Amino acid sequence: MHGLLQAEVGGAMVELDVYGGGSGFKQGQHILPQAVSPTGGSNLPRIHASRQLSVEEYQLSRHGTLLSSGVNPTRNAAELKSLLGNSNMRLKRGAKVLPPAGQWQGKRRSSTSATPTVHLEQAKPRARVEVDIDLQSNVCVQGGQLAGKVKVRVRERSKKEAPVLLSDGKVRLVGFECLPNHDDRHTFYQCSSSLSSITTAPHTLYLSPPDLEGFAEAREGVHVLPFTMDLPIDSPSGNAKGILHVHSGVSVRYIALISVKVKDSQSGRRSIAHFYRFCEVWPRLDPSVVLASSPRPILGTTCKPVFMGGPGRLKLTATLHRLHWVAGQRCFVNVSVANDTKKTVRSLMLSLIRTTTVFKPQPDLDTHPHAADPDSCQTSTSQKTVAESILEMGQTSAKGHASAKGWWTGVAPGRDAIFSHYIMIPPEALSVARGRLLEVEYTIRVSVS
Repeated sequence: MHGLLQAEVGGAMVELDVYGGGSGFKQGQHILPQAVSPTGGSNLPRIHASRQLSVEEYQLSRHGTLLSSGVNPTRNAAELKSLLGNSNMRLKRGAKVLPPAGQWQGKRRSSTSATPTVHLEQAKPRARVEVDIDLQSNVCVQGGQLAGKVKVRVRERSKKEAPVLLSDGKVRLVGFECLPNHDDRHTFYQCSSSLSSITTAPHTLYLSPPDLEGFAEAREGVHVLPFTMDLPIDSPSGNAKGILHVHSGVSVRYIALISVKVKDSQSGRRSIAHFYRFCEVWPRLDPSVVLASSPRPILGTTCKPVFMGGPGRLKLTATLHRLHWVAGQRCFVNVSVANDTKKTVRSLMLSLIRTTTVFKPQPDLDTHPHAADPDSCQTSTSQKTVAESILEMGQTSAKGHASAKGWWTGVAPGRDAIFSHYIMIPPEALSVARGRLLEVEYTIRVSVS
């Protein structure tokens, strides 16, 4: 029935095969992607046909895959859990690939599904095929390249084993958010390329040409395939955010993943051999845009009385000339103090505060069973001071001295002062816009005493 695959996916018609025997049918003429009238023009403007599936896409829809696109967050988390393994990156013995999205119902498969089970090759006691990925660097940037080597080991078969078949492998970069002590993970970034398109010698893996499903007999032994994968600046499956590791295991992580589909030539049983390594992916930013000054200064002001400072008030105003700052650099704050009290302002403190908001999904609160509501979650917020900088009042001029310690002389009662001070941003500081599971923001607290 392999000859009817194009007919099954809507790419061709079926004709009677009166001489061929077998099923009695054969593949007929190919179907054009648009409706055409006998005169050559299209007379069906109201009909919009969906995109025709390729043979490879149809096979993917019939059998499980490691990572799907456009699925609900519950399945997304389940797929990540199945391929990542436990906290020690160890797979459960007999682990399987989830069935196709249309036949997956939470933790159980649809009772009417006839989809064959696809195991993870690495979870078998004695794998026929093992893969590994060796990176040139664990850091890459969108718009750049991911380079390294893929290693494929095809074990020598015993006398009772049939030859093993392999399809074209795939290299993926996957970014995901994860929460501690939970199975909650969410993929926000993914890009992939077929192994044959990023390496120069994929043919060394095979002993035969591929069949209609893309499988070819594997050559036994160890194969090392250098690869270079281009990373798009703008990915249709999200953009990179950089890496993040904060308190209690809340993190943003990335993996470089190699996967190869495996098939037993005799029984037809399928499996997927995969292996991953952690890496870093950073977005490509335009400094002239990101580091440009804000049209209006970012401003905060307060005015309060001071204990035993009399009836007057102390007015404090702080401004930043831009919104974005680079981790590891000095962040300068312009400060204005109007001191109408009887006290002298002797010190200034700048504090960098990280606010982490965790959104733990609550599927029971979703208004629609098949669409996740981002607001259906339990929210928890925590704050931590990650950096501080203190400016102390210096000494005043004294008789017989040509200079004095310090450069800032404070703000005397009844005086106004405008000055600037900085705080060093930690190298690991990273703001993360709200995703499915977390959000990280930074604020600067300015205080005087």
